[in-house]
Amino acid sequence: MSFETVLNAAREGDADAQVAMGYLFYRGDGVGLDRREAARWFGLAADQGNAEAMCNLGHMRAHGEGIRADLGLAVELYRKSAELGYPPAMFNLGFMLTDVEGVEQDWAEGYRWYSKAAEAGNLMAAYRVAVMDEEGRGVPVDYAKASEGYELCLRNGYPKGGYRLGMMHLSGAGFPRNPDKASKYFAKAADMGSDESMLMLGKMSMSGEGMVRSVRNAEKWLRKAAGRGNAEAAELLSEIRKASR
Repeated sequence: MSFETVLNAAREGDADAQVAMGYLFYRGDGVGLDRREAARWFGLAADQGNAEAMCNLGHMRAHGEGIRADLGLAVELYRKSAELGYPPAMFNLGFMLTDVEGVEQDWAEGYRWYSKAAEAGNLMAAYRVAVMDEEGRGVPVDYAKASEGYELCLRNGYPKGGYRLGMMHLSGAGFPRNPDKASKYFAKAADMGSDESMLMLGKMSMSGEGMVRSVRNAEKWLRKAAGRGNAEAAELLSEIRKASR
């Protein structure tokens, strides 16, 4: 579909076309990048009740992109979009209510919206729900539910779930303490790219807890973690090298 066709449809009031125009100007895709113009088109679609446009406009309000930053209006837009069933807005609303300075924090409400986003298939939301279950944020501590959430994340390729499961088994949170099982979860998550899990495998190789003690193996995992920007791994690797001189 040509730009002119989309533009004409947008001008005639087609909300989907207005959203498409918003994306074009937001990204500078075939037109000059113009966040103010993007906000205008998203705003027109949002006024017609388009949930995707409301969510996009909420993001722009939250970050002051093309329009004046206003966290209160951002929350309001995310809430309207989420109530219309748009999963990205559910996640964003949960995030605003739990993590954004300047917004009144409401962990219970944040948990509710993360849960809805997770039910819609959002793995990041499922992970956040599991963390809140484990830490008792907005809900009572529920280690069993947390571990189920982390397992779901790990099965679907989200390595943070494996790291958190490893830490639960290593610390004995919700399970009998089991370093051997912890190392297996760390290994799965590390294979998916988790630098935190690589760091833990390096530490456990150094101590011999849950793994065969091996400085060479420790160095291997610490190098991998450091290569992904893990500062603690880089520091430990440096200490090992100094000790071996």
